[in-house]
Amino acid sequence: MDFAMNKTRKIKEIIGKVLAEKGFKYIRCERRLIWTFGRKIEDVEQEVYIQQQDYLEDDYKLMFWSSAKGNGMKEIGAILPEYENKEYWRAETDAEFIDVMEFFATFIRKHGFDLLEDMLTEKPDSFETPERKQYFKEHRKELAAKYDAIYHIIGNGTPLEQLNHIDDVLYENRIAEETPEEIERINELWLGMAAILVEMVLDFQGDAKVAYDTYRVEIQFKTSESDIMPIFIVVQAWGDYHFNNDRTQNVVWAMARSTVTYKL
Repeated sequence: MDFAMNKTRKIKEIIGKVLAEKGFKYIRCERRLIWTFGRKIEDVEQEVYIQQQDYLEDDYKLMFWSSAKGNGMKEIGAILPEYENKEYWRAETDAEFIDVMEFFATFIRKHGFDLLEDMLTEKPDSFETPERKQYFKEHRKELAAKYDAIYHIIGNGTPLEQLNHIDDVLYENRIAEETPEEIERINELWLGMAAILVEMVLDFQGDAKVAYDTYRVEIQFKTSESDIMPIFIVVQAWGDYHFNNDRTQNVVWAMARSTVTYKL
């Protein structure tokens, strides 16, 4: 008997039966590792996944995803504190596999449906809150001037070299303690580097504009597919450098180089 097909049948029987109560349907199994159920309510798509860690490990996890902005992916540990440090559940036999799937089904009934209901609504970005976007709007030029006076980025070299310089600054400041003072310092550094990025792009493009009332702050061009999110780019870059200590890729340079190379 094909064990993967047997697992699919059991997942559809146990998990699918519960999810069907809220309109979810079985969609597919990818690479014999990820089983997906989905539904769409108005313009929001939601999916529930059962994922096996890999072909060699009989470990499984349950995940919830929503297309509504600010929700992303949620797992059991984000809901139940007792599982905060647990990502996968082991199931080496058929009986253990059924037990794990029934545990997931119980979690879905008790917690998952409420979670999915909450995930239908858009959530503010954790950093780009309405208040912070307004602050950036009011103080963008001031922030750019302040941080350019410290790091001498604007006009120092080619536009691509200036992007690399932003990456340099973020990498040099990647280490930060979790104290209120350090968090405030890093948060303002992010805004300062984003403000410099905005000034660089606006100067090069000429007719681009900054939108502050979008989900994240955007620099918008004639062709919308070219729009970029300057604060998001800077925060992503710093996060890569902070958590991975990896400078093999210049993140700001990679994500923004077209905006200072081609007229968009």
